[in-house]
Amino acid sequence: RHPIRCDARALVEAGHQPPVLHGVIDHLALKALDTDATARAVQGLGALVDTGVTPDGPLEIAEFWGTGVRYQFFQGPGGARLELCARRGGQALAGAALAALIPGHDHIGISCRDIAASVGFYRGLGLQLVHSVDLDRPDGRTEVRFLQLGSQTVELYSLPARRSGLVTLPGQGFWLGLRFEGAGLQGRLTGPDGERVTLS
Repeated sequence: RHPIRCDARALVEAGHQPPVLHGVIDHLALKALDTDATARAVQGLGALVDTGVTPDGPLEIAEFWGTGVRYQFFQGPGGARLELCARRGGQALAGAALAALIPGHDHIGISCRDIAASVGFYRGLGLQLVHSVDLDRPDGRTEVRFLQLGSQTVELYSLPARRSGLVTLPGQGFWLGLRFEGAGLQGRLTGPDGERVTLS
């Protein structure tokens, strides 16, 4: 049992909540050993690329984790975002079985308006800050913080448009909430951006 998991019951199908939108909990990322090989494998099984994020194939973020990451987004159930994410510098695994390409969970991505408030909230639940980076891009600076509890990771990120108030996200989009287990706390809380957090 993982100490943190995304509550499967909280995944809303497209027909149940029109219009369906991406919310504060933006994506669930799966650890990929080789993003390109994994992407080919899942597309071979019928997975659809999320054309709103990575329409032309895998992309890279050089600043993450010292070595950088290579990632691609796909449409999960109802259109919810699923990410394949591999740290750069790993072994190429073309032709490997899908089960060997995806060893497990990588992180849950949460879009934040105030990164300091969100970091404080999740640290108060027992998560530890393990990686911090600011990404300077043409549209401005994106603040990114990774926090962990046990083997599970939450990615908090604050886009310039979110900080300025130009983009408002529903607290309950595709992913309605997170369930934390093993934090030594119990109850239900609401995060700084309206995300539902259940502790057990």
